[in-house]
Amino acid sequence: MTETFIIEPGQKLPTKEDLIKIFETYKQVTIHYVVLPNDYVFNLTYLLPDKAVYDRKWDKSIFISSSIHNDQILQKKLELFECARAFRQDANHLMRLMADTFGIDLETLDGLQELKHKKSVKQRGKLNDDWNYYLHGAECQFEDVKTNQVVEVIVVTKPEFGYLDCYFFYNYMATTERFKDLAAFFNNDYLNICKAIDLLVLEGVLTRVEDLFIERNVIAL
Repeated sequence: MTETFIIEPGQKLPTKEDLIKIFETYKQVTIHYVVLPNDYVFNLTYLLPDKAVYDRKWDKSIFISSSIHNDQILQKKLELFECARAFRQDANHLMRLMADTFGIDLETLDGLQELKHKKSVKQRGKLNDDWNYYLHGAECQFEDVKTNQVVEVIVVTKPEFGYLDCYFFYNYMATTERFKDLAAFFNNDYLNICKAIDLLVLEGVLTRVEDLFIERNVIAL
């Protein structure tokens, strides 16, 4: 089976029937668009329940590929919300702990750059007896030294640190004892979690904050 069918800007947007036909030959579809109807991605998500439909708005590209079925995700929507809420609580708690430990202003992140610039000494290290930290790019990874739980947060969304990155969220799920069965339900595949986040936004279970300046803007509210 051929890998990717590409639809270039200016070509007609494919219908459900078009895409079903394309998937008889291709594994995935990439659509580069100029203008997109408001409900196009919404409709495809429900018309193609065994596919993941991801709209990368910054370069006007839609990626469609086989994925876990919508019905499987919706079976676990309450558990997913609870996991997202627990992640938010843990992420904000750990960032407050970091702020108290290193004198960081969480409204402005003043003091954080000082840690990141001292790469060999303070970019990574020990937060307390229970947690290690590692600052990298726009994120910070925390790891429990006893349980190996990983809480990786986006720091540039200050002063709220509970926004979901699909891989970070999966990793949290897979390393947190109470949510390991949930990760296993999704075949321990972070791409299934990516689809789950997008679907639960459409379902109104999770909230997408549209005025946030990055695309990783989904949170449990």
